[in-house]
Amino acid sequence: MDKSSFFYAQNCGACHPGGGWGEFDRKGNLYYNEETKKFGYELSGDDPILDGDYTSFSAGNEKYGAPWDRSGVSEADCLICHLKGYQWKQRGAALRGRFLKYGPSVGAGWATVKLVQDEAGHLKADLVNIDYTKKEVADFENLHLQIVRRPSDENCWSCHAFYGERKKGYDWSLETDIHKAKGMDCVSCHPGNKEHNFAKGNSLQQTVRDDLDNTMNSCEDCHYKRKDRKAPRYRHPFSPKHMRRIACQTCHLPYRSVPAELVYDQTSGDTQIHETSKFPSPAGLTPEIWYPALRELKGKIVPVKSAIAIYWGDLDEKTNVVRPIPLWKIRDLKKPPLKDDNGDGIPEVNSLDEIKSFLIALRSKDRFGNPIASLPVLIKGGFLYRLDKKGGVEKIGHVQAQSIDLSLNHNVRSGSLSIGTRGCKDCHIRNSPFFLRKELADPYDEKGRPIYIEAWERLGIDKEKLSRLLFEQ
Repeated sequence: MDKSSFFYAQNCGACHPGGGWGEFDRKGNLYYNEETKKFGYELSGDDPILDGDYTSFSAGNEKYGAPWDRSGVSEADCLICHLKGYQWKQRGAALRGRFLKYGPSVGAGWATVKLVQDEAGHLKADLVNIDYTKKEVADFENLHLQIVRRPSDENCWSCHAFYGERKKGYDWSLETDIHKAKGMDCVSCHPGNKEHNFAKGNSLQQTVRDDLDNTMNSCEDCHYKRKDRKAPRYRHPFSPKHMRRIACQTCHLPYRSVPAELVYDQTSGDTQIHETSKFPSPAGLTPEIWYPALRELKGKIVPVKSAIAIYWGDLDEKTNVVRPIPLWKIRDLKKPPLKDDNGDGIPEVNSLDEIKSFLIALRSKDRFGNPIASLPVLIKGGFLYRLDKKGGVEKIGHVQAQSIDLSLNHNVRSGSLSIGTRGCKDCHIRNSPFFLRKELADPYDEKGRPIYIEAWERLGIDKEKLSRLLFEQ
């Protein structure tokens, strides 16, 4: 990703409690030990310029720096979860200002912070003065009386809401989630143990702590196997085959009412993000309403939010793996002219002539004299584009060009609002909103128009079976 550990601790550390990669390098040494006045690389004898934990190079900026000796390390901060009213935004500003070691104190309110805006418009600390006499948030002398054993939803969502809203359209409210309406909170379903391992389900894309997959109760565990005696027992009038073939979430997450990020177009060197409202479901009531895509996961149909990534890469023909080209190299590139074919004010790379011109340009060298790509390719809409032997552009299906499908599990609607409550015709009808649901495959074809694919095609259903499912036989 062309970013150092220091870059991540500074810019992404706001949503991480510290410790681990915020404190130690990949060989287990402190980035900087204030007692011995030594960097971790001095113990291992590595060259810091070529070490991702210590290099001064980040995101194309060779002078970005990694001043662990001045910033300190980001130690584990228990209060980020266990203190009511924790100032996580101020803590994030302290980290962005390179005051890593002061992050926990700032979050607890024991500091005076001078804030300024960085180039991206985010707040960062320009000056931090520690003052343990401040008691507006936490009382240093009586902290043991203020620590909460059970983290509140507010503390969970100070980090997870931002990701959930942007990536999946989460809206954790009484109106949009039946569990929230019944008084449940995050740790009702995601309890933690004394080692701070939180129970979790399973998902299509995420690979963090796969060893904890399916450690939380499933829908069936609570509503059928009675692991939660307070949970109502489900009663469905349709065939049990539906329960074996379709995940509960598929019917109980019928739509989303919060726009989410759908397309990430990085062909310009800057990430252009297009939300679901820009490519509304053709059957949608309003642009804000969008319908989950449908995928197979372990034999069941599940709802997902697809993310479509468009980027330039370097293809390794031996492994067929595409390595994304760092965005700073694209920004530095002398770019060919582009047209705005869809009229949204943002020129896009979509015609074969535009793709060809870019692929040729990517054969040049970067500002350090290194080749930008040995075999440049474009990843877009399910296909890999590359120059053929005759100098034209060939289009090949490629696994890395498929959509990135993010599992949906929250915002569960009650039975009366779910799919199927009005009978078979909710799905099994000529104009089925279930099987004929349209999903974005490519935001712009060669003329700038979006390309959609229907759910039955993505699920691998053939036309004969589809005809039976739509009661056309």
